[in-house]
Amino acid sequence: MNLARAARSNIHMKTRHCLLALAALAAPQATVLGLTPPSDSDGPIKLLTCVVSPTGVLEAEVESQTDDAMSCNIRCTYELGDRKFSRTFEVTIPARFQGRVGGFDTINAKAGNYSGDMGTCKKTSG
Repeated sequence: MNLARAARSNIHMKTRHCLLALAALAAPQATVLGLTPPSDSDGPIKLLTCVVSPTGVLEAEVESQTDDAMSCNIRCTYELGDRKFSRTFEVTIPARFQGRVGGFDTINAKAGNYSGDMGTCKKTSG
């Protein structure tokens, strides 16, 4: 009887080890599946964030990895009081540029970082 109980205990222990090993193997897969998928902003020009300064000026912070100047549409959101608004910029982004573009006076919007969307970009002539 004690041998039977010991054998069952051994089987349960092996089962636990197998389940633990499977869980350990599945954890990295779950991490990979939880990553943010590529977005429209992952091209040669990236929208890093939209920023409202303490003085209420809305700008788009971008990074260009292209050797050409590009004309782009960028939409930024912001908050004024308890309402959300958005503003679309048509801006020229210089080659290999990192910084802020646009510049719209929101007249007292809440300062901070906001989301936005990179629209279409076209190479500028000249």
